[in-house]
Amino acid sequence: MVSQHGILLAAGLISDHFGPLVAKVCDCLLRHGALQLTEIVRRLKLPQGQVKNSLLVLIQHNCVQAFSSPRGDRTITLYLAIFDNVLHRLRFSKFISVIRADIPESETLIEGLLQNGRLTFDQLVGRTISKVPEGTIRPAREEIRMNFNKLVYARYVERCPKAEPYFNPQEDEQSTAARRRVPKTAEEVLSLEQKVVNTATLSDPERFSEIPYGMEDASKTNDCPHNAVAGAKVVYSFYLSSPPCYVKIWCLLFRPSCS
Repeated sequence: MVSQHGILLAAGLISDHFGPLVAKVCDCLLRHGALQLTEIVRRLKLPQGQVKNSLLVLIQHNCVQAFSSPRGDRTITLYLAIFDNVLHRLRFSKFISVIRADIPESETLIEGLLQNGRLTFDQLVGRTISKVPEGTIRPAREEIRMNFNKLVYARYVERCPKAEPYFNPQEDEQSTAARRRVPKTAEEVLSLEQKVVNTATLSDPERFSEIPYGMEDASKTNDCPHNAVAGAKVVYSFYLSSPPCYVKIWCLLFRPSCS
C-alpha cells in the first residue's frame, strides 16, 4: 500500500510533467486502487472525455496499466497506477547519464523515450533525424536501427507490455492458498500492482526482440486490435519481413543499475 506521502509525491510529479488534471486521475488510482473508467469519472466528477485522455497520457508514459478482470457474469476493464514507474521519473537525468557513458551513440533515442513515453521505431527514427543540426550529415535508418538494437541487447529498452491482459484475483488467491500448503522457508508476497505488471509482461524473447534488418516502411503498418481505454487504439504495429503482425512499440526498461 502506497503511503500518504508517497501519493503526494507521485501526484506532484505527474502534475509537474502533465498538469493538474492528469495528476487528479493518477491520485485517484493511487488512493483507491484499480478502478473502471466510469468509477474514476464518478469519484472525480469530471467529464468522461477528460478522464479518458488523462488515462491515455498515463498509459503512454507507463504510469498506468489497463487489465481485464471478471466481475459477476461479465468482464470489465480496470486501470491501475504503477507507483514505481511514476517515481522513476525522478531519475530521468540519471538514466541519460548512464546511457551517455555506456552507449553514447544511442543517447538521442533514450531521450526520445523519456520525453514521449512509448514510441514506434518509425517515430524514433523521425525524431532522431529531426534533432540533427542543419548542415550536419543525417544518420541513415540502418544506423539508427543498429543503435536502437544496442539498447535492446543491453536490456535498456524493451517492447511494451500487453495492452490489456486478463487477471482474475480470485483464481490468483486460490493458487496462492494452494502454494501455502507446501512447506517453504519463505514466500514472496506480491502486491496487486506487481501481479498485474507480471501478467502484462511479455516473455523475454518477445520483450527484447531486436528490430531486424530490412523492416518494412511505416506506410505498410496495420493497427492490431489492442485497446487501452474504452475502445481507443493507442498502439500501432508493423508488418515485418515475415508474418504475422507484431506490435513493435517500445518503452524504456528501468534497470536496477540505473537507480
